[in-house]
Amino acid sequence: MKKLGKVNNKIIHYQRHNTSDNWAVEMPTENWLLMAISDDKTSTILDEIVRKSIDRDVCFVCTLGKQAEEFHDTFDEIIALRKADIEKAHLPDYDIMTTWHTDFEDGVWFATFLARDEEQEIKTVFCLDAGRERSEKRIAELIKKINKGWVPNDK
Repeated sequence: MKKLGKVNNKIIHYQRHNTSDNWAVEMPTENWLLMAISDDKTSTILDEIVRKSIDRDVCFVCTLGKQAEEFHDTFDEIIALRKADIEKAHLPDYDIMTTWHTDFEDGVWFATFLARDEEQEIKTVFCLDAGRERSEKRIAELIKKINKGWVPNDK
């Protein structure tokens, strides 16, 4: 895991997803937002990321990349299964907010600058990059722009 910087007092961490590593041990356990990037992962991998994030008390999720909508829907489905006690597994005692973003820059800006949770103060943004291309450098550059006042253009 690598610290990329801060935005609005939120520490931004970056972790590349790799099925041969125990990437989940790097996840925070309180007051955190998951910025998850995915382009071409199997539903099994998306499912694993979702379950491990919920088990570690994520409070907000922003999904980015070509699979953003599918990833977001997987979060919502598993949250619903756990709320209905169909799946007997951990669920935080607060609502987990989820959003998906097809525009990468907009998603990074939203996750680092705008996302708020009424029940939990977000102190950490944990970027889990499961995309085809490594996004670390691009995110670091966006953090610098955001801290200088940059906002995405309306399209």
